[in-house]
Amino acid sequence: MGVERVIGQKGREESGSDLLEAEVSSEEELDLAQLDDAISIEGLDWKIGFQKLISTNDKFRAAHYRLYKRELIDAAFRRREDLLAFSDCFDEQERSRLKALNEENLDEPIETLWDLICEDPKQMDKLMNIANERNKELLKRALQDIPAEALKYYVMLFVNEPTKMDMIVKTLEPVPIISRLKYAEYASIVRKVEEMMSRQLYEQASCDLMRTMPRIVRTGCDPSEWFFDFLEACSHDAANRTIPEFIDRDYKIHIKLHNVKRRMGEPASKGARMGSADAENLTATPLPTVDASDESPNRACRAQDDYKNYRRKTFSDERIAALPDPEPIQLRPYQEELVETAIRGVNTIICAPTGSGKTIVATYVIRNHLQEKKKKGAARVAMLVPTVPLVEQQTKALNQYLRKVYWLEGMSGSEHVDDDGRAPFVLASDVTVFTPQVFINLLKSVRKDDRLYFNDFTMFVFDECHHCDGDHPYNEEGIVALVRVGLTFKCSVLMRMLHDFTGPKPQVVGLTASLPLGSGRANVEAALDHMMDLCAKLSAHSISTVRKHLQNLQEHVTPPIDGLLALFKNSWNDFFLEFKVLNAQRPKLDPFVMAVSNAMLKIESSLRKPLNEFSEELQLRPDEVRFPNHREARYESFIGSLKYRIQTDMKSGSVKYQLLKSLEHLRYYFRTLALADVLPNHYAYVYLSNTIDKEPVPKDTTAANLQMQLRRHFQKYIQNEFRHLETNEDDSGEEKEIIQRLHKILREQYRDEPFSRTIIFVTTRMLAEKLCDHLNTCRIVDGGRRPGLRYDDASRFLGSNQSSSLSGQAAADQRLMIEDFNAGLRKILVATSVAEEGLDISACNLIIKYNNTGSERTLIQRRGRARAKNSRSILLALDGSIEKRELENIQKEELMRLCLKHIQTKSEKQMRELVEKKIKEQRMMRESELKQDRERRKQLQGRSYDICCHLCNAFICKSSDMRIACESHYVCCDPGIWERLESRVHENSKSLVIATLVGKAYCKGTGAQECREPLGSIVRLYGAFLPTITAKSIVVIDKNDTENMGRVRDEKKWDTISREKFFIEPITENDLKLMLKALWTYSKESHYKFETEAQMVAERALEKMKMKRKCKIKYENDD
Repeated sequence: MGVERVIGQKGREESGSDLLEAEVSSEEELDLAQLDDAISIEGLDWKIGFQKLISTNDKFRAAHYRLYKRELIDAAFRRREDLLAFSDCFDEQERSRLKALNEENLDEPIETLWDLICEDPKQMDKLMNIANERNKELLKRALQDIPAEALKYYVMLFVNEPTKMDMIVKTLEPVPIISRLKYAEYASIVRKVEEMMSRQLYEQASCDLMRTMPRIVRTGCDPSEWFFDFLEACSHDAANRTIPEFIDRDYKIHIKLHNVKRRMGEPASKGARMGSADAENLTATPLPTVDASDESPNRACRAQDDYKNYRRKTFSDERIAALPDPEPIQLRPYQEELVETAIRGVNTIICAPTGSGKTIVATYVIRNHLQEKKKKGAARVAMLVPTVPLVEQQTKALNQYLRKVYWLEGMSGSEHVDDDGRAPFVLASDVTVFTPQVFINLLKSVRKDDRLYFNDFTMFVFDECHHCDGDHPYNEEGIVALVRVGLTFKCSVLMRMLHDFTGPKPQVVGLTASLPLGSGRANVEAALDHMMDLCAKLSAHSISTVRKHLQNLQEHVTPPIDGLLALFKNSWNDFFLEFKVLNAQRPKLDPFVMAVSNAMLKIESSLRKPLNEFSEELQLRPDEVRFPNHREARYESFIGSLKYRIQTDMKSGSVKYQLLKSLEHLRYYFRTLALADVLPNHYAYVYLSNTIDKEPVPKDTTAANLQMQLRRHFQKYIQNEFRHLETNEDDSGEEKEIIQRLHKILREQYRDEPFSRTIIFVTTRMLAEKLCDHLNTCRIVDGGRRPGLRYDDASRFLGSNQSSSLSGQAAADQRLMIEDFNAGLRKILVATSVAEEGLDISACNLIIKYNNTGSERTLIQRRGRARAKNSRSILLALDGSIEKRELENIQKEELMRLCLKHIQTKSEKQMRELVEKKIKEQRMMRESELKQDRERRKQLQGRSYDICCHLCNAFICKSSDMRIACESHYVCCDPGIWERLESRVHENSKSLVIATLVGKAYCKGTGAQECREPLGSIVRLYGAFLPTITAKSIVVIDKNDTENMGRVRDEKKWDTISREKFFIEPITENDLKLMLKALWTYSKESHYKFETEAQMVAERALEKMKMKRKCKIKYENDD
């Protein structure tokens, strides 16, 4: 047993549903509309129907008629005179030659004439009319209707390339296709094609197949099913495998999304509606939910043998038997020391340097645990990893040593959902690698077939367990901070659940290279307390480090030599004298940079008046409308925060658009400055020019005028003066000292050690892409591109969570990139933070942090990428604050070593006492918070309000129906709410921190008036679908307040409402079960629609990197 299942990627993780709503870009997600509207092709509007489309679109009609080539030729060209009817297609010489031909020699001129007719739709219409006069059924057959749902995929065979269908027909091998068309409805076309092929009518058979399949509708299926049957048949045959990508380059994801729909099926009875909102009417649902008897603290761990049939669905016994035996685990002495505590069954954190083999250590601990526990009964291990690439990597790594003996699963959320849910597959396994989101949803699911319990596991392994630290990295900017805060929140939720569990708890093992020290002033006492805090959250009574075998560790893990090249004039103390500090400045006079900064000042000046006027409405303090210096790193986060406040709190109108659009342009200019700091100005100019040029023109006249003003602003200050930069691609940028130093470091490195491997860490994906291009263009390493090789020396290595609109990489592409790098086919990786944690990059001997640093944890992990002997880690800094942070990180790293040394002096008993004391403190803090909640509940007891739409005043729900979920989602748990909402699939459905965003909720209005005002979102949480209500979309009405008509207008935040108006209870399992049944009873169609969308979110996450052509790894042959 033990081959990992195919696992995928999770989508973006962010905290706070309102924030996510505001930040989503339509270009970042593959939404459902892309599956259905991928065929929204210019000039081929399938929605008008086949008959209207073929009568109004000449080119489509001609291309469709060409599928009847043999019938047209046989009917229209029986004699030489028939060809002469098209004499206007020939020149005089060709007509003379045609007249001289015998009737027996017409085949070649017919083919020539056919090619000429194909180029002219009018001639094709003429040919069809002539042929139809002799074969009255021909036109009737050609115009036979194609159902709309089939037509929208049929037109995909004609778009983007005028002869697309013709090319498909000429390359198609029909026999392998029809061999896979097993459904009864295809029987007639299968027989017909077989008969044609037996007569060697190859092209005619292909034409007949392609024109007939769209008209075949399988019983009980959507008319579009033919398209996916055809694609799947092609993809399974070597001769036809290129056709699906020719039709649709993203066919794989479209097949997967369609299969999700197919698996989910359609409800037998659509549109079933509740007659009443009473909960008693909700019991007749076929959706099995958990009950109190299912969750018992004393229930036994469910045995794998009871679920072995689910394993066989994935992998047969015969295939398992054919696997190679597991590889033996040979621990080094220092690794044996690291596992000592864990194999005794003690909860522990294993802390060891990057590259020391923590995965081997974890595998040994897991195997030992399963061997010992299974002697007494069932045992099962859950391994929690922070990212999807790590889910795949760790599943494969564990499988290498556990296969055939133990069964492994990988659960990231995108795997196939069986009719019986995910839980049975986990229960069939011995080890499952989860992302925290998936694991929490299974532990709290109200659906019986998707519910796991703590009793089902005997060990938890937390990879990169420092993510369980409660110290949120708010100082990090942008979406990266949001992702990591979300990850920390999930780990905190999971461990809180485990602390509250009263039954036998699983053993907990944490793995990390860096223990958290906390923020603020670094001192041993505070850092120790913070470490104990992490131990308490994990219930870890020990920290396992290498003490006795340090020399053995140093023999196998060689830390790189650190160095700093600080390119600025500063007064920072020289505490670390061993670092080489080169004082330099940015270029004193850079006209381009000055012009960009001046353009920003002009925009900022234009915003001051409206910002001051609306500061009271937006509740902005003076410092929140004061723009930072353009060189400050916080400038972009300042812009983002201001945009969010305007988006959420300001009424729509021209001023709001002006503010948002101007702030967006300030962001463009700031990013331009950031690029100009570290790259030749050519890259910064091209970025700014392209970004502004590609902005879509709004339909609204006022908005269009504002955009034109901003465009003229760019032209006045930038374009007119610096247009020459657009073509200045050969600029080496060496007038900038940071670029000069980078070039020098790389040249010297590859001169002295030609087989070196370098990772350059940068802050953004865009910078990674452009720096990579610059290094290859400047021929920095080995003379740049080398004839005969398919690889550039420098390649970008990007994240897979696609948390920004810039490109990312799929996990498979990352693996291939790492393999090439380790093998020496790629010499430089320009990487974002994805390479910091866990990924197996072993060959690197030079790390360059290019004007980029992070926390002490980042310092350790980045340095840990340099695993080769005599390796170096260099910070190349342009900003004094960056060098200062790096020096502080080095101090903190040393502080961590001191803390660990101090902890190593404690006995196991003393450590247990310290951790238990900290657990008690945490429990008391939680009790204090709960006490405050109880007091607030008591204070607001008896208050009852109606929550109504702020636009039409329609009733939405009672205040007593509101619940808070995941500390950020305010949801309505009134079963009758679905009658008062209009629900739609969200165009940007995605994974949130724990919940999954699947839909939008709109007010239906009063009986006399429709409203359609957005009220919030629909999320899938723990198996149930819940409508979230945003505070800005409602008014709170107190019916007893007759003086003011009960209307409260100024509450824009739920925390204000819940603090001053009424108490909002946390959501309970009973609420979830009630709402699960409510949607099913109200509308099975909506239930299936959102269930499908939830699964599609995971499917999209698995494939979305492939949707971005620009992020695909390209292997180009050099000219």
